[in-house]
Amino acid sequence: MHQFLNIGNGIIISMFNLMIGIGAIFGFLYLEKQIKKNKINFETDKNIYKSIIISSFGGLLGAKTFEMIYKQIEFTITNFLECGMTFYGGLITGSIIFFVINNRLKTNNVLAFNLLIPSIILFHGFGRLGCFLAGCCYGRPTDIIFGVSYPKGSLPYQHFSFNKLHPTQLYEAAFLFILFLIIIKFVSFKKRTAFYLLSYSIFRFFIEFIRADYRGTLLTDSLSPSQIISILFLIIGSFLLLSKKTNIKQHFLSK
Repeated sequence: MHQFLNIGNGIIISMFNLMIGIGAIFGFLYLEKQIKKNKINFETDKNIYKSIIISSFGGLLGAKTFEMIYKQIEFTITNFLECGMTFYGGLITGSIIFFVINNRLKTNNVLAFNLLIPSIILFHGFGRLGCFLAGCCYGRPTDIIFGVSYPKGSLPYQHFSFNKLHPTQLYEAAFLFILFLIIIKFVSFKKRTAFYLLSYSIFRFFIEFIRADYRGTLLTDSLSPSQIISILFLIIGSFLLLSKKTNIKQHFLSK
């Protein structure tokens, strides 16, 4: 855990924000590589970037809003600015906005989502490294060799002292980077979104059992909010995997 980077002259950078920024950079670089590789026409390329920029802001608002709903935090400007974020909240909100804007711009959503999925995975993977450095999203106590003790004053320390905990953030980061490689090397372009939803939802459902941070409630106390959403994403991913609606050819080939 290393929450801040002191680069001198009174400049201190949040390691979580730094890793988010690195993830965004790598995500955009890979997206641009995919656009060039697949020879996406210029108009589609431009519209996808418009959708990404707008939906990113919406995703940020959604990530915070879902967090406040899960944890029943009073909706005030101060609480909104200071509360944390939840990945699923951002993904759901951002995806809905992305879908709507693509429709308005007449951009094929099958193409757009399948292009973007690897970049989302990269962004998320680096984000989880940021979570580890920030000391959030930590796991339950464990005796395994990979267990991590957090420093005094950190949130995990307040709950578990120097006991070793599952580094669930690192588990998830490793899973996401492996998933990225699998998707770009072994999964057909048309099935990327479906494979991602299936794979990540299954992983997330089970890793929630060894998470120890407070995640709030949604509908029931038996499952965490992320487990409930994982079930929904599993259903959507299964439907997409079986769907034959993958007409994307008209958006290929540069003009």
